[in-house]
Amino acid sequence: MLGNCSKPYGFVASHKYNLLIVASGLRIGGSEVVIKNLTQHLDRRLFDVRVCHLKARGVIGDEIQRAGVDVIGIPQPKFFKTDYFTFLKLLKVIRRHKINIVHSHTTHSLTDAAMCKLLSPGLRLVHTFHFGNYPHYKKRYMFMERVFGKVADRLVAVGDNQMETIKAAYRLRPTAIERIWNGITVSNNGEDVDLKSIIGSGRRFVIGTLGTLYDQKGITYLLDVAATLKKRGEDVAFIVAGEGPLRRELEEKRERLGLTDSVFLVGWVKDAGARLLPHVDCFFQPSLWEAMSVVILEAMAAGKPIVATRVGENSKVIEHDRDGLLVNPCAVDQMAAALQRLIRETATRDRLGREARRKFEETFTADRMARKYERLYLDVLEDNGGRQA
Repeated sequence: MLGNCSKPYGFVASHKYNLLIVASGLRIGGSEVVIKNLTQHLDRRLFDVRVCHLKARGVIGDEIQRAGVDVIGIPQPKFFKTDYFTFLKLLKVIRRHKINIVHSHTTHSLTDAAMCKLLSPGLRLVHTFHFGNYPHYKKRYMFMERVFGKVADRLVAVGDNQMETIKAAYRLRPTAIERIWNGITVSNNGEDVDLKSIIGSGRRFVIGTLGTLYDQKGITYLLDVAATLKKRGEDVAFIVAGEGPLRRELEEKRERLGLTDSVFLVGWVKDAGARLLPHVDCFFQPSLWEAMSVVILEAMAAGKPIVATRVGENSKVIEHDRDGLLVNPCAVDQMAAALQRLIRETATRDRLGREARRKFEETFTADRMARKYERLYLDVLEDNGGRQA
């Protein structure tokens, strides 16, 4: 998609710049979706865009490649598990393609890109933080971010709450980091998910959840909520789309609670925002923490009423009882009550879903996000490096 960055922001690029977006891997996750959306929406008249992964490529990397963007993999060591010289391999990529600016998205990629910047005067570096639970991060990662974040020309947070916790954790000046909200594009590259084949025939209220099966996503509390609603006599089906290390534990708890006929763990669903969410009655996110949730944006784009926990940027993205319902994390009774309200109040569902879709279109599209990053890139490139952390 072509955008026009110069008119709204007053920039006139002197020439086309070479941009390299770098991440550890390109598997399934919010940061990977952000990267994919950036590659699709950045203005090609301003930037020649490439993507580099330092480790595994993954399905998102394959999708980016199929869309016509050059995806470059760093060669992996044959005899050692850890490669301490990926920054030198990245430097070769940067020099081969005459990269002007690098945009890193993970701690590993920030470290390597910062090393490349130190070895290549004139290279510009922007880094986006995607982790949402500072200061509860691995100590070695925080050490690397604290040290190498000082090398970056600009630091970006994806949420206001995340930005404040990063400032406190790394003792950053107020001007050292700025916030750019995530934005998405919803695309359907396959047939819609057939819910009847999963939950059976008949009319049941369907609650959808998307997320990797980690502790962070709070799916164990979803099971408690499902048990509560079942005791209250509600005929509800929960569809959990995602995969992860907690699957067996969650399956065992589902069995103990007698929920095999009402909670369905369907695994990873490609393009679930487009293929699954349009067919559920509401979206539920019981997360314990987030930075800025991409799946919340997907639910808003699908026009679905949302029940989500007050974590991360959710309270900024969702206005309670206007375009969604907010509850406290781990609060099973609150979650059950909010969902029961949506089950019973058709008018509330319709109103919240309609307002969520309106807010998405006004604020959280991938095109809007790309324009903001374009402005930042050009500011860094044409301002001789911009502010330092």
